[in-house]
Amino acid sequence: MEVTTVEAKPLRDVATFSGQFDAEFSVVIKPEIEGLVESIEFEEGQNVEAGALLVRLRNDTQKAILREAIANRALAQSEYDRTQQLVTRDAASAARKDQVVAELEIAKARVDKARADLARTELRAPFAGVVGFKNVNPGDAVDENTPIVRIDAIDRLQLSFSTSDHAVAIARPGMPIEARVAPYPGEVFAGEVFVVSPTLDPATRRLILKAWVPNEDHRLRPGMFAELDLEVGRRESAIAVPESAVVFDRQGTFVWRVTEDNQAERVPIETGLRTGGIVEVTMGLHSGDTIVTAGVHKVSEGDTLIASTPISRATGQALRTPDARSEGGEGT
Repeated sequence: MEVTTVEAKPLRDVATFSGQFDAEFSVVIKPEIEGLVESIEFEEGQNVEAGALLVRLRNDTQKAILREAIANRALAQSEYDRTQQLVTRDAASAARKDQVVAELEIAKARVDKARADLARTELRAPFAGVVGFKNVNPGDAVDENTPIVRIDAIDRLQLSFSTSDHAVAIARPGMPIEARVAPYPGEVFAGEVFVVSPTLDPATRRLILKAWVPNEDHRLRPGMFAELDLEVGRRESAIAVPESAVVFDRQGTFVWRVTEDNQAERVPIETGLRTGGIVEVTMGLHSGDTIVTAGVHKVSEGDTLIASTPISRATGQALRTPDARSEGGEGT
């Protein structure tokens, strides 16, 4: 026979859901202009920084246009300077002054446009991430609809999941979650809810939530499914006992409490949360009570008890209800 001393300890109120991981950012790189691929500047599966050059298009024409625009700007600047000197000597009209000012501004704008067109021949990473498989090779003709490569930001992932409308009252950003995935059995990946949908999905009447999960080592991948525990509440001072201590009969639910003179005393209880062999006792026990945890079916009212080495397992985390898993929604 084994006994344990009941203690009031924190107990987590947890619900379980299904969800799916998505990249923080994801985009398929496409050119802004037509052209020929001159070089591929990345390796497939490579980590790249924001602004890294991925693909270079042939740019001889754009370079020539830029040189011409710079030359015209220099000519317009020179004409502007001469006109300004004439204006100071009243040797040029106001109309001529306005004309050279406009010509200089036009020349500057053409330089800016030429530089922008040249920049469009270099396809760069819009954010830090991992590049996928290339869809083009040097020499390929491309246009605005040609997919070049996909890039995903996966240093942290979004975990999307849904719950019923009953959770509207408690769902909020900042709620901690713990995710589990099939490739890493037994491991837990911690995260935190960062957004709760302001509306229910009209098709399913479910509430969508998203959580950030750190992924610096890139072990998790976008598209993975996960089971996650969402902490929806916490009992800071809960009485929790091993499930083996709880006895059921026609008169109800009870435990065997050990009195000060080592007598067995039947104590009716009411239970709450339960999981992992732990049961919350909401009525009937107090911190400091000693109860029987093993051999309960050999005990009768008033028996003198001789216990082996006591054990202490009365703590843990609990699901909101035994069927909380059924509350889980499919990832979205």
